[in-house]
Amino acid sequence: MTVKQQLLQGLKGGLIVSCQADPSTPLGHPQVLAALAAAAEQGGAVGIRANAPANIAAISKQVSVPIIAIYKQMYPDFEVYITPTPQAAQEVFSCCTPSPAIIAFDATSRPRPNGHTWQEILRFIQNELGALAMADISTFEEGLAAAEAGADLVATTLSGYTASTAYKREQGGPDLELVAQLAKEVSCPIICEGRIRSPQEACEALCAGAWAVVVGTAITAIDRVTANYVAAMKAHAR
Repeated sequence: MTVKQQLLQGLKGGLIVSCQADPSTPLGHPQVLAALAAAAEQGGAVGIRANAPANIAAISKQVSVPIIAIYKQMYPDFEVYITPTPQAAQEVFSCCTPSPAIIAFDATSRPRPNGHTWQEILRFIQNELGALAMADISTFEEGLAAAEAGADLVATTLSGYTASTAYKREQGGPDLELVAQLAKEVSCPIICEGRIRSPQEACEALCAGAWAVVVGTAITAIDRVTANYVAAMKAHAR
């Protein structure tokens, strides 16, 4: 079994916890996010998804499970922000030792800064960095294109977060239909990510054909989870 196969088998059927937070919040500090990641691993997570070099470096010192690294960078006039350039991929790959095993990037059909294409970023991650490339997509067509281009994993991360798929976010819940469509048509692992709010929905994602499931807000966003409880209880008290 190759190193890649071993890594993917280690993720199969498991929970990947996304440990991210806005820097302006109490959770948005490398040491705090590293503690969240360590707690997630202790609870049985098979991987951690993390954003930005400083956070990834801190998390890498606290966990032994694979890290799916991203670098969110905002550029004027561009909607793409998840590892939008080869340089962004290089920065998160170089921020710790050992380097992250997987780098995720936006593989939607939208334009990205400096004339880069998602295919270029995919090849850079695999050929120049030697990491596995996870394509974050929003539609079946994008997922199919990413798989055909050689992505190691395809994730439904952006379903509901692009102009053409915004209605799916309004419907609520994970895009299990997209997971099922992709699982039937492509050979690479499909990762279900986005709007999974309960263990039951995570199990439904696996039943739909997901190789693994990424959960963030429902586990690590203490502020948002607390606000949901408070809002519900206030509504009940009226």
